[in-house]
Amino acid sequence: MVIILFICSLPLFGQNNINLMNKLSLAQSYENSGEPGKALKIYLELYQLNPTNNIYFESLNRIYLQLKNYAASIDLIEKEIVRRPKDINLYGLLGSSYYLMGNEEKAFNVWDEALSGNDNNPFYYRVIANYAFERRAFEKAIDYFRQGQNISSDKAIFSYDLARLYSLTMQYQSAAEEYCSILLSDQQQLSTVESKVFAIVNKPEALNAFISVVKKYDNKDNFSLLYLLARLYTETKDYERAFDIYKELDKKKSQSGAELYRYATSLFRMGEYKISKEVYESIIEMYPQSQIISSAKLGLAKSSEAILMKNYSEQLPLWKPFFKIMPYESDEIIGVINAFEAVAYLYKNSEAANEALLRIGMIKLYLQNNRKEAAKYFYRIINKTAVSTSIADAYNGLGEIALLEGNIIEAEKDYSQIINLFEKNIRESNDAKYKLARVKFYEGHFKQAQELLTDVLKNLKDDNANNALELSILLNTAKFDSSNLKIFAEAEFLTDQKKFSEAAKKYKLIAENQRAFLLHSIASLRLAEMQIANDDYQQAMKMLEKVIEEREKNIYADKALYLLAQLFHYGFNDKTKAIEKYEQLLVKFPSSIYTDKARTEIKKLKEKVS
Repeated sequence: MVIILFICSLPLFGQNNINLMNKLSLAQSYENSGEPGKALKIYLELYQLNPTNNIYFESLNRIYLQLKNYAASIDLIEKEIVRRPKDINLYGLLGSSYYLMGNEEKAFNVWDEALSGNDNNPFYYRVIANYAFERRAFEKAIDYFRQGQNISSDKAIFSYDLARLYSLTMQYQSAAEEYCSILLSDQQQLSTVESKVFAIVNKPEALNAFISVVKKYDNKDNFSLLYLLARLYTETKDYERAFDIYKELDKKKSQSGAELYRYATSLFRMGEYKISKEVYESIIEMYPQSQIISSAKLGLAKSSEAILMKNYSEQLPLWKPFFKIMPYESDEIIGVINAFEAVAYLYKNSEAANEALLRIGMIKLYLQNNRKEAAKYFYRIINKTAVSTSIADAYNGLGEIALLEGNIIEAEKDYSQIINLFEKNIRESNDAKYKLARVKFYEGHFKQAQELLTDVLKNLKDDNANNALELSILLNTAKFDSSNLKIFAEAEFLTDQKKFSEAAKKYKLIAENQRAFLLHSIASLRLAEMQIANDDYQQAMKMLEKVIEEREKNIYADKALYLLAQLFHYGFNDKTKAIEKYEQLLVKFPSSIYTDKARTEIKKLKEKVS
């Protein structure tokens, strides 16, 4: 009979449960939608039905705090403490309510009393400290964390808490002391400590404070502290001191230059080429028999090349969308080429050798404009092996040479080879597909070009996605105007060959045709770009002004206005007029992708003018 009654009551029990869940859900909905008064009624009803349900208790207390009914919150928590006197979280909540009420003294008394009889449990100190932290009673939180640390066997966890609080309150030296104590007890914590330290050292005074503290712990046997100090010196650009520490680490750990190599490589990535060059040179001098010597020699050559390229780029009119090839005259070129040649000779058939040959080819092509010599180096890589990581770049170099010489068939072969060899390498394959699409476009094979672009656009995160999308839109929009599209393709091919005057004539044919729609818009802009490339600034200014006047009729009007500002800035060297044009861009095209660039240029120019 009892079993029958129990079974019969099950549906009713389940239904009651569903009703309570629905009420809780409704209360939460009111709370989330900013109607705490309605939520309060339901939470109170639920709590009265079941005062032992912790969800109801927490929800009711939370809503009291939202309504600033602190007295009701305190009364509720005190009743709960009677039921659960050993729950440390309840004392944390009670102190929080008193703190929010404005009675800080009472809040601190509640928290202090809760900890006074806790049998020295470090966990309780962390709980109460976090309640104090939540209420932004930072000094009190620090005091509790410190007390907990004193009685805890795991002091590191409290050091992390304290370091976080010290950093938040800008007590950077104290924060540094805590992080150092962690590393002194456990060197394996270095990566965690570094991640936290370098999240804050960019703040004013933090970096110097950290260095001053870490320097005190000059423990030569604690490698983690040495690593941290070296990184801090690097952050301040005090590379020499960092270099000295890495030399010491390398020696102590018998790394045969590996530690220095990692430092040099990181400097190279940071663009500190002169310093990276010095470090690579020291590796070669100190550890001539090291296993990394080939990589160090390649790094030295690449650092020298980067310095050379930086000097070269400073002479280029990089503000121009297109410009003529400008061979670079420098005695340093021979030295860099010789350095790469030495790597290629000493470490034949290695990846270092292939990369060295590639770099020489690039220097021959871009700095010396010697296409024939450049091609020889690219072919040396291709003919040596079919598996080198430098092969794709070698074929790309050959493809560019072919385009510059107007040899469209050879360019097609070169880019097709990359697709065949690197089918599974999405980045290399998509890059080649985009370039091959442009070749097909030049040939007038618009359908084949579109198919290749569709493949590239399957991955919108690809570096070529934006360019592929732009060309794809052009092909789709102008597909019914094949005659003008063909002229435009021919003009683009001439542009790739740096034949700007010939390209300008073809762009002009379309620019003067108002019925060419999108092709008219882009051809007008391209015509101005060709005139800039040929230093015909007056005609370019007139053309750009014409594009700007078309406003919404020309989707490139904002780009034209930005380029006009650049023309005044760098071409005419008229800073006042340039500022005026940049500011016009901000007003006329506030949503343009060029607004951030314009603001940056305005700031730089105004600093110069003032």
